[in-house]
Amino acid sequence: MANVFRTVIRIITCIALFICPMPTEKKCEAEFNGTFIQSWMSSYWDDERWQDEIGAMKEAGIKYLIIQDVAHKASDGTWTVYYNSNLDTFSGATFGAADVVESALRNCEGSGIKVMVGLGLYDEWWTKSGFGKDYSALCNVSADMIEEIYNKYVSKYPDAFYGWYFTPEMSNGPLVKLSSPFIAKGVNVIIDAIERTDADAPLLLSPFFSQYGANPGIESAKLFWASFIKSVNFREHDIFCPQDAVGAGWTIEENLVNVWRMYSDAVKLSGKSIRLWANVENFTSAVTKSNTTGITTPLVTENTQDVTATLDRLVKQMDIASRYAENIITFSYNHYYSPVYVDPMFHNTYVDYLKHGHVLESEAPTAPTDLGFSVDGDGNTVLSWQASTDNFGVAYYRICADGKFLTRCEYNEDTAAVIENAQSGTVYSITAYDAAGNASQAAEIVYQ
Repeated sequence: MANVFRTVIRIITCIALFICPMPTEKKCEAEFNGTFIQSWMSSYWDDERWQDEIGAMKEAGIKYLIIQDVAHKASDGTWTVYYNSNLDTFSGATFGAADVVESALRNCEGSGIKVMVGLGLYDEWWTKSGFGKDYSALCNVSADMIEEIYNKYVSKYPDAFYGWYFTPEMSNGPLVKLSSPFIAKGVNVIIDAIERTDADAPLLLSPFFSQYGANPGIESAKLFWASFIKSVNFREHDIFCPQDAVGAGWTIEENLVNVWRMYSDAVKLSGKSIRLWANVENFTSAVTKSNTTGITTPLVTENTQDVTATLDRLVKQMDIASRYAENIITFSYNHYYSPVYVDPMFHNTYVDYLKHGHVLESEAPTAPTDLGFSVDGDGNTVLSWQASTDNFGVAYYRICADGKFLTRCEYNEDTAAVIENAQSGTVYSITAYDAAGNASQAAEIVYQ
């Protein structure tokens, strides 16, 4: 099913590219210079950790740090707030371990990294979109947050502050489309609050396109986004920064050219001079097989845990985005590439890519060695091997049985895999992949 789906998308893309080729001229380099970070993650950082992260971000060329929601309303009505707020709305809130807004601004002040502060979010957004009183209430609270945060912090850290992030993630889904007049009204409330504080501060939105289920297609999405952008009081320095949605699986790589052309055309059709940026996803979410995969939900993935995307895929994403967007940011360097948080091989490979003029390193890992079978304490057949070596590091191992994919092991797992229903005569092969996506020679063993 997945292969058929991808084949259809490839055919459609080839036809579209024949009719309207992808631009040869780039609007920006195929690199990211901004990242999102989530408050729950950074609320436990002390200044030393912040400085370590900032040092790594600067080495990776990051200039913009976007904090996601700094106030979150759960479905039971309780708030979690990640800055020292005195708003009445948050009087009974749970506060994070630290003031994320001040910590980010204080540590980024003088570093060259500009901070965009995310506002509020609530759980029901995903099921109600702009319908109901919760959305309008959120936008009113977000407007209050803008005035409070601006008055509390910006004069103290004027060099670090850059703008604001509209946290609810819009899509081309039916609920979003139907409630878009209400959504637009709420965004205008937020823009009015920005105008009352610092009119030069941009507002960034980061929606996504889903090609599954009852969601409208490319052409319908273009018309929707053009209409929505036109209906909002966007200023010329506000930023429309769609997620490419490849990491979450809502869009497949083969469809990226069509998606980015759609966003570019939508901005032009709107008649607004809003800026078009790209938010490329540097991860792969794990998706297991169900009755809805490939129909209303993303396709099944080989990885069984959320993992860092290897650079070969990320570079393709950035190359396509660079033909349409004037700037590229990512979700999320700090979660998936930071050497302070994950294995340094991903950061080091990316920095090497930058240093060598946007050329990926091509040295493949060595092949795994000493393959063997054993039986564990539960009676399971276990295939094990000695780790491969690589100039930057091995990201994962891919295991096949008679040439068909069986499973994969990530760098943070043991070099061993349980083989269910092992059959005599089956040829098992293991291939190592590094952070750039280079593949080793396959090592093989026959199960006896």
